[in-house]
Amino acid sequence: SIIKTAGKRYLKIPKLGYVKTSKTGVLQNTKVKRYTVVLEPTGKYYLSLQAEIPEPEKYSLTDKQVGIDVGVADFAILSNGLKYPSFDSSYFEKKAKVWQRKYARRRHLAKLLVLQDRNKKVLCPRSLESFTNWQKAQKSKAKCQAKAANQRRDYLHKLTTNLVKQYDVIAIEDLKTKNLQKNHHLAK
Repeated sequence: SIIKTAGKRYLKIPKLGYVKTSKTGVLQNTKVKRYTVVLEPTGKYYLSLQAEIPEPEKYSLTDKQVGIDVGVADFAILSNGLKYPSFDSSYFEKKAKVWQRKYARRRHLAKLLVLQDRNKKVLCPRSLESFTNWQKAQKSKAKCQAKAANQRRDYLHKLTTNLVKQYDVIAIEDLKTKNLQKNHHLAK
């Protein structure tokens, strides 16, 4: 194993050293094969592990079956009448839109100043990277987008896990998602 758990809250990773984490309990009785470190646009680093684990525990059988109809007004309607509402992440999506506008404007203005310096043949012309305001806006935009995406992913994971625990057989309609994506009202 290339990664070792060091104590209750740390992982020892080659080249990186000790990394603080809360997920050391999950790595018990596992063999870590390889790891990847990714820098997100939000400025956060994520460690992705590929591990060999023993056979996972299976859920107990319930002898229940259900059919799912994917809708537009409601996210999913079960054959027994249960409805799961569509996920609403409009708050962070609106914030992301606002920051996208600010980012585009700030970057455009910075580009104009860089071009001005170049045309005036200034002794020390400014570069686009020397303007930090548009970079701050880019980070804020990325944070809002990531927050909305994470909330949506969390909602879907919880919903699907709940369905798998409750039912043995799940039938889903054959939906042409490509056609839905072409319609801008239904695409999201």
